Amino acid sequence: MPLTQCPQCQNQLNSTDIFCAECDYVITDNSTKQDSEIPPSHPPKKQNNGCAVALLFMGILIIVFLVKTCSETKESSNFTTDSVSQISKEDRIRNKAKMDSIDKQQKIEDEKFLKTKAGKIHKKHPEWSKEDCINISEHKIWIGMHYDMLVYMRGKPDNVNTSNYGDGPNYQACWHDYDASCFYFDESQIITSYN
Repeated sequence: MPLTQCPQCQNQLNSTDIFCAECDYVITDNSTKQDSEIPPSHPPKKQNNGCAVALLFMGILIIVFLVKTCSETKESSNFTTDSVSQISKEDRIRNKAKMDSIDKQQKIEDEKFLKTKAGKIHKKHPEWSKEDCINISEHKIWIGMHYDMLVYMRGKPDNVNTSNYGDGPNYQACWHDYDASCFYFDESQIITSYN
């Protein structure tokens, strides 16, 4: 085989060599051979077709979209929270005004009640309910009233009789000048019956 020299590094080559094994120089004398027979001295560079740039651009757009969406959601939730707190504040003011009005009305009614006969009784005996004081002022008698209420209405009874039928002492208090003259009660002093 005839030998030739590499034009670049002066290395000895065979005439059939396509490139220099020393410096990878491509021999031009044999360029008539097809490109497919020429082994590449370096791996071929991939052509940049713009896919990477397009993917990068799409990624940036997605990130911007997500950031914008999240910030809008936060702003709308802040708006909702602010509007709810504003409504709550208005409701609290309205409710306080209603409560003040109710308290004022109740105070006026209590003052009116205290000026009545039942109110004066309630003032002397705050342990009795307002309803009981109203009934006493109207001279009503009922089962469940307390013996002290009868004494308040009628004064001391003409006589009090005690009896014991095995279940503890029972009492009979009688007022001779009243209709429904005798009242019966036990140690609790709650009226259980009368005649």
